Amino acid sequence: MAWLKKARFLSPVEVLENPEEWDYFTDLELMKSRGSSICMTCEHFTYTCDKSCVTLLTCPLHQRLIPQGEHLSKRCRNWQRKRVLDIGLCPEIA
Repeated sequence: MAWLKKARFLSPVEVLENPEEWDYFTDLELMKSRGSSICMTCEHFTYTCDKSCVTLLTCPLHQRLIPQGEHLSKRCRNWQRKRVLDIGLCPEIA
């Protein structure tokens, strides 16, 4: 378990500030992807719930919302491999 203490990775943007107020990605900002390089497998992908308990898919790096379903087939140019996969914890893809 000592390697866990050394392998502390932090995302460049940690705090979601009012994601309900963010705009959605447009079609021109997201690219189709046929492999595993999709929003859901990106280091920056996260999700939250709004006041009505509706799930919002978010990208804190861009401070944008991801339209429902687009996280499964598209990515942006800043896609990064999830570093938590190296230590074996990634509940979003489970």
